[in-house]
Amino acid sequence: MPTSAPAARGPLRCGIPALLACFCLLVARSGAAEPGVKGETAPTEEVALLQSPPAEEVMVDDGQAMTGVWSDTDPQRYVVFDVLGMQRNNALKDGPLVVENGTQFTALQTNMLQSTVAPGVRVLYGDYGCDGTGWETGYLGLWNMYSTSRVESPNGLLQAPGQLGFAAPALRNATNAGFSGVTSLQSADVNLVYHMFDGGQDPRSPRPSQRVGWYDGGHIDWLTGFRWAGLDDVGTLGFSPAGASAPNTYSAHTSSNLFAGQVGVRGRMEFQEWALESWIKIGLAGTSLSQTQSFQDQLAPLDPYRPTGSSWKGGVGMIADANLSGIYRINQVWGVRFGYNLIWLTGVALAPDQFNWSASTNPATTLGIDNTGSMLLSGANAGLEARW
Repeated sequence: MPTSAPAARGPLRCGIPALLACFCLLVARSGAAEPGVKGETAPTEEVALLQSPPAEEVMVDDGQAMTGVWSDTDPQRYVVFDVLGMQRNNALKDGPLVVENGTQFTALQTNMLQSTVAPGVRVLYGDYGCDGTGWETGYLGLWNMYSTSRVESPNGLLQAPGQLGFAAPALRNATNAGFSGVTSLQSADVNLVYHMFDGGQDPRSPRPSQRVGWYDGGHIDWLTGFRWAGLDDVGTLGFSPAGASAPNTYSAHTSSNLFAGQVGVRGRMEFQEWALESWIKIGLAGTSLSQTQSFQDQLAPLDPYRPTGSSWKGGVGMIADANLSGIYRINQVWGVRFGYNLIWLTGVALAPDQFNWSASTNPATTLGIDNTGSMLLSGANAGLEARW
C-alpha cells in the first residue's frame, strides 16, 4: 500500500490542512486498492491526480527579458579576415636630402616625404577552450607603401648634401633630383587567451548596459604571447644631369626584425544585430637590423664612388597595435566588420636615416646603422568574421 504521494501542483501544494486532507483521502481508498482483494476498483480521479508527477514549469517571455536572437551565447571559436588600407607617418630625422650647390639651400628634406596608402590583410583565428583558457594566432601584411618627391633646377644646381655632394661627381650638377621609397611590413603573433564572459542580459546587474533588454553579452580577453614583425624599407636618391638618359643613384635598403613578448586586452559588447570590439597589444622587442647601401653611376657603372656594402646591428624596440571595430551581425555566426587601426614600431632602421653625407669612399660596413627610427601606421579595415 502506498505510504505517500507526490504533492500536487495547484491549490493543494502547500499548507497543513491540505496535506491532512490528502492523507485521509488515501486511507479511505486504500482498502479497495489493495492487490488480491475482491471488489478492487480503479483509483479515482483524485488519487490519479495525487500520484501524477509534477508538471514542468514553462518560462513565458513577457517582453521584459532578453529579446535578441543570439541571447545567452558565448561562441568558443572565431576567425577574422580584414582587408587593410594603411598609411605611413615617419618619425625620421629632419634633415636635407637635396640641396643647391651654391647657397646650400635645402630643396628637399625628409619631412617632405609623404607615403601612399598601402593595401594589406589581417587574419586571426582563436579558440577559447572549454574552461575559458584558450589560444589564438594571427598574421598581418602590408605591401608597396610608396613615397616619392621630386625637385627641379634648370641651371643644374642640385646635388647631394654635405661633403658627398662635392666629392661624388655622379651626385652633383643635376637638373632634377628626387627621392623614391617603398615600405613593406609583415607581422605574426601567437597568444594565450584568458576569456571572461559576463553571461549576457541580467536585469539585476549593476551595469546599466547589461540590464538593457536587447543586450546579448560581452566579454574581456586577456592576451599574452609572442610577436614577430619584419619591416623592409628601401630609399633611393636620384640625380639627373642635363641630357642624362637615367639618374645616378644612391640607395639604402634596411631590414628590421623585431621579436617581442607581448601582452594585451580585448573587449567586446553585443547588442542584437550590432557589436563593438576593441583591442590593444604592446610588446617589448629585441631587434635585429641590417642594411645595404649602393651607388650607381650611369657614366661609370663599374667604378662607383662608394662600393656596395652591408652591416648589421642589434638593439631594443617596441611594437604596439590597437584596433576599434564595429560589427554588423548577419546571423548567429557571420558578421561584417569595419574599423580603424594604429600600429607603432620603435627602434627600427629607416632607409632615409642611413644616408651618409661624408666624403668617405668606404663601403657601408664601416658606416654603422641608425636604429633610432620609429614608424606610426594608421588606416581602416573592412572584412568578415565568423564565431561559433
